[in-house]
Amino acid sequence: MNLFAGTDIEYEEKEEVINVCKAWEDHKKLGIQQGENKMLFTLVTKGKLDIDTAAEEAGVSVSEFEKLMNEAGYKVPETV
Repeated sequence: MNLFAGTDIEYEEKEEVINVCKAWEDHKKLGIQQGENKMLFTLVTKGKLDIDTAAEEAGVSVSEFEKLMNEAGYKVPETV
């Protein structure tokens, strides 16, 4: 790590490697989740998937799913 950062800090290498690996894995999982949500948002917006099913697939309540859609810049369709 010191080689890449240009520092001479002492640290327990094994622990640092585990933390970096975990950070990368967490980041990867977040990216996958965001991609899955984006696909669900798109399908709901196009009317190909109802919002109840999409929320269930995302593992959240319908109101939370609507909030996530809005935060991501998608328009929540009006219910009939």
